Amino acid sequence: MKDGRRIARNAALLLLKQAIMAVLGVVFVGYLARKVGVAAWGEFQASLAIAGIVTIAAGVGVRGYLAREVAVRPELGPRHLGAALAIRGVTGTLVLGATVAVALATRSGVGAQLVVLAAASQLATLLYSTMWLSFEAHERFEYILYAELGARLFVIALSAALLALGYGVVAAAAAFLLGNVLELAITAHYLRSRLYRPEFATPPAELWQITKRSLPIGALGALAGALLQVDRVMLRALCDEQAVGIYSAAWVLSENFRLLPDVLLGAAFAAGMRLYAQDGAAFGRLYSGCMLVAVLFGLPVAAGVFLLAPDIIRLVYGASGDYAPSADVLRVLACGVPVTFAFQVVTLPLLAGKREVAMVQVLAVTLVAKVALNLLLLPRYRALGAACATLAVGAGALIASWGMTARWAQFVELGRVVAV
Repeated sequence: MKDGRRIARNAALLLLKQAIMAVLGVVFVGYLARKVGVAAWGEFQASLAIAGIVTIAAGVGVRGYLAREVAVRPELGPRHLGAALAIRGVTGTLVLGATVAVALATRSGVGAQLVVLAAASQLATLLYSTMWLSFEAHERFEYILYAELGARLFVIALSAALLALGYGVVAAAAAFLLGNVLELAITAHYLRSRLYRPEFATPPAELWQITKRSLPIGALGALAGALLQVDRVMLRALCDEQAVGIYSAAWVLSENFRLLPDVLLGAAFAAGMRLYAQDGAAFGRLYSGCMLVAVLFGLPVAAGVFLLAPDIIRLVYGASGDYAPSADVLRVLACGVPVTFAFQVVTLPLLAGKREVAMVQVLAVTLVAKVALNLLLLPRYRALGAACATLAVGAGALIASWGMTARWAQFVELGRVVAV
């Protein structure tokens, strides 16, 4: 019961954070996209995707590996956090610095400026998200909420003011960068004042050993990140920024719903790691409960967004018609919400059982399939083709992962799931 109450509290905090961020984000994204136009919006989203996909190489799983260790042994928090910051900070600076150099050498004008700003912004994100491992491992999610809310309000206020004064998408990107720097500062403040200061005492040889032990989780994170970003990158390469803008208009909205499964997994992560090691029956009940919640939330969200997609696009992006094709894209992406919910649940026993290698194999095949489908569909169907590829490979990954966790499927009460 204690674990159940803790998970419920964590889920409530994370859901509150996600709800606030979603409302603020949707309102602002609609304003920004209308203000700068489809092409500039697409270029901005492409720069974020490029920075996000190169950052995959930063830290190679150190955050996930050490978060799991701290969840089981909290006394290791200061030392492990220092190690994670050292590894991810150095590798992130190197890969993003290289990205900036390549962008300046191969691009010019607004495109180059946006990539530079996105790279700097991504470095700040990399550092504060690393600090979050301590809040997550110690189940102090409220401080993540405070940092996110403060930074998001700052970004919205500054960006809206700059756009109202006539500045364009580059100014908005600069505001995003300043917001991420502010979030880094707020996160560091709460970390030092509420938990502990990171200890940078791990010798280089041990940092190297941590990096090697983190490789399976790192490969998992790299593949997951690539699956998330590859659509926009390939749309920019095979089509144009207009196609990226249409796809991104729907993708940004669907991500607000697709992040809900992350809330579920994040709330249950620490308790799941402990129960898997100590009480298999209790872990089975946790698994069953999470699957029930996945159905309870995922299916209604998908149905509602599918039916209301055109109205949602008009409400957020205006009635001018520039973003009207995004409605069909949003419908397809919405169908993937319950798939993502269920996939996050079935990965819980795989993570707890340290079966990252098996998950890497599934996601590697999924990524190859997604690239192949994009190559086939994007030239003709553009943004809609990218959405269909995302849905198809997501369903395939769920089926494969479900088969790998058949031992725990017996705990799922199918009668309750069907009734819901």
